[in-house]
Amino acid sequence: MSVDGERLRRPLAGVIIWSALAIVVVAYAAHQDLGLGGTRVDEFFDRWLHTALLWVAAAACLAGATWTTRGRAPWLFVTLALVSWAVGDTIWSIRFGHAASVPVTSISDVFWLAWYPLIGVALVLLVRERVPVFELHRWIDGVVVMLLVATPWVALFLEPASEHSHTSTLATLVAFAYPLGDAVIVGATLGVFALMLWRPGRMWLALGSGLVLMGVADAVYSLQSLGHSSEHARLYDAALVAGALMVAFAAWQARPGRLEPKEVEGWPAIALPLAAQALAATIQVYGFFYEIHRIERILTVIVLLIAMVQIVVTRPRLRARPVVPPGPPELMSGN
Repeated sequence: MSVDGERLRRPLAGVIIWSALAIVVVAYAAHQDLGLGGTRVDEFFDRWLHTALLWVAAAACLAGATWTTRGRAPWLFVTLALVSWAVGDTIWSIRFGHAASVPVTSISDVFWLAWYPLIGVALVLLVRERVPVFELHRWIDGVVVMLLVATPWVALFLEPASEHSHTSTLATLVAFAYPLGDAVIVGATLGVFALMLWRPGRMWLALGSGLVLMGVADAVYSLQSLGHSSEHARLYDAALVAGALMVAFAAWQARPGRLEPKEVEGWPAIALPLAAQALAATIQVYGFFYEIHRIERILTVIVLLIAMVQIVVTRPRLRARPVVPPGPPELMSGN
């Protein structure tokens, strides 16, 4: 089978399994948010089901990666990323599941933080398969979207994380690393969608949705944990597991083919830079009346500059008229 238009077999058993997993995740979310089943099943949901679903996601991703003969390398990295997260979660559940107090950092952080470089390598390999030709306007779109994601992320997650003091420099760096890593992954994922001219395909939609869900859930959970309100963050455990399963589900989708180079003109070429400029200008005006972080100001200025370059790069260019060679002298003289 070729990568372009490749279809993975989806037997009835697969449909049943994925449907059953979706039901389990819904039940998990109902317990975390609504208290389904009561407190007597807290240990089952919080310690065992959560970790088990992460391992199921890793196993399903590995099965999807080995099912096809092409495009295995990126999904093997995704599998390693999911395994690393599951290992960290398993260690945490065993060592600190019943502990009255938990440390700020532990060996689990090594495995959880390994998620970010591993999934980053996988994204790079997947982009190379989808967009083999360098086109400046596509990459500028991707960078603009990443910056647009990073700007509100600073105010929502990075600033609050930096304001919490810890007993050691290591603890501070670890606490800051999670929202920063989540910002990079979420921004890169949405930037990839822009890079592909918003034609990602079903596989990328599932993968992107799962990564964004995991990134947002983890960032919110990390922030609330820093504020010592983890009881209100339990729903995000279910959201993170759902995101991991969506990532694994993407491994079973058809591999999209390569995007052919496409010249973009008119409003599609300038819609994104104009929207980016409008948002950046709004943030700058907001900063005149309310205090915003210096990083946000810098990011919005960069967005404005890149958007200006984007408009210049995609501007219509006059095409040279074909030169018509003169006819014979006798025809020109009318003889």
